[in-house]
Amino acid sequence: MPGREVTEKEKEEIGKRVQQEFPGCKALQDIHYYRYVKEIEWQTMSPEEIVEAIKSGAGEIKKEMKALE
Repeated sequence: MPGREVTEKEKEEIGKRVQQEFPGCKALQDIHYYRYVKEIEWQTMSPEEIVEAIKSGAGEIKKEMKALE
């Protein structure tokens, strides 16, 4: 089952939230923005589906890193 779709309004709210939580630190804002978005997407997924999504994403990142070498 695919994860829940995150609305533009939710994305804007998350952006504001991370700016308040981590003012002046773009790296932490980016990390926590991604984390909050994933929490919303995973609300409708089973633990097994979440693990599979993480593994799939990690595999894609590994491919991108090898391509940059």
